[in-house]
Amino acid sequence: MSDHATPPRDDADASRRHRDDLAEDRTRLANERTLAAWWRTAMAAIAAAVVFPRLFSEIEPDWLIRAGATVLAFVALLMLGVGWRRYSVTTRRIGANHVGPFSRLPLAIGTLLLAAVALLAGGLAWLS
Repeated sequence: MSDHATPPRDDADASRRHRDDLAEDRTRLANERTLAAWWRTAMAAIAAAVVFPRLFSEIEPDWLIRAGATVLAFVALLMLGVGWRRYSVTTRRIGANHVGPFSRLPLAIGTLLLAAVALLAGGLAWLS
């Protein structure tokens, strides 16, 4: 919750502060939902990278199909990077002293795991 330096003057002031506290919490939660949306989009690109060579296996030259899958894996990495950057910037703008902080460690681990899967998907395209 917000760190208010002075006590509320009256009930209306307390009500405004409570409303502001709730708005800050909603902003924090919206930021996490936005990161989750970036994750979902990256997972879709990873899935496309895995399926891409199987869908277009008849097309020649073979390296073109593998390159397409690799591009999709790198797009997933880009989405993860942009999503994490936006999440971090917004979290800093909100400020830990205004909103009760949520642990960033699980979100960082999830982002890194998805990045590893994207790299694996890009590498698998060249192994078949």
